[in-house]
This record gives sequence, structure tokens and C-alpha cells, in this order.
Amino acid sequence: MRFRFALQPLLDARERAENDARANLLAASAALARERSRIASLRDGLTRATLALRRSPAGRAALVEIELLLAAIGAAETAARAGTERESAARHALAEARRARRQIEALRDRALGAHRAAAERREQREIEESNNARHNAATLFASSFHNSGVS
Repeated sequence: MRFRFALQPLLDARERAENDARANLLAASAALARERSRIASLRDGLTRATLALRRSPAGRAALVEIELLLAAIGAAETAARAGTERESAARHALAEARRARRQIEALRDRALGAHRAAAERREQREIEESNNARHNAATLFASSFHNSGVS
């Protein structure tokens, strides 16, 4: 008899949910990495502008650029904080999806163990019945042979 796990559709759904959560985590992590890279690039621009301000008599233009870069850095840091929160939420969702899938897998494993134990008991019972039938046939044959007076 072939094993059929009654909750397989649920396990499949949990696996899909886990895969979706993993994809969301990867997307959130990638977005966060882009924001962090953008911040690093903006900070490099700020450093260049500050150096230009110190060296150049046209310091006002450099000062305007610094102010623009500071505003962009602030916006990027806000986006990065939001990205960190999304990444954390996605990580949590993945952990929950994994936990939910593992619960169903544990049920499946228990059901499979019970199925195998029942099959083993059935097989053992069949072997015992076969042995008993052979023993009974041999006993009956010996008894009829003995009763017929043949020595």
C-alpha cells in the first residue's frame, strides 16, 4: 500500500509560503544594500565637496552642493531605516513560514512512521498466519498418516 500524507496539500502550501517569504527577504535585503551603497556614494560626494570648499574661492557653490548632499543623505538614511524594518519583517515572516512548514513535516513524518509500523505489523501477521497454516497442514498430515496405520 502506498503512503499518502493527508496533509500534503497543506505542506505544499506552507513550502510555497516559505519560498515567497524567502524571496521577499532577498528583495528587502537587496533594496537595503542598494540604499547603503547610495549612502556611501553620497558621503563620498560630501567629502569631495568639502575638499573643494576648502580649496576653492568659489566656496559658495561647494556649500550649496554640500547642503544638497546632506539633504539627500538624510533622505537615504530614512529610506535605509525603512528598508531595515522591511528586511526584519521579511526575516520574521520567513522564520514563521519555515516553522509552519516544519510543523506539517513533523505530522507527515509521524504519519509515515505509523503507516510503516502498520505495514510491518500486517506483514508480520501474514507471515505468522502462513507459518501457522503450514504447521497445521503438517500436523494434520502427520496425524492422518499416523491414524492410517502406516508406519
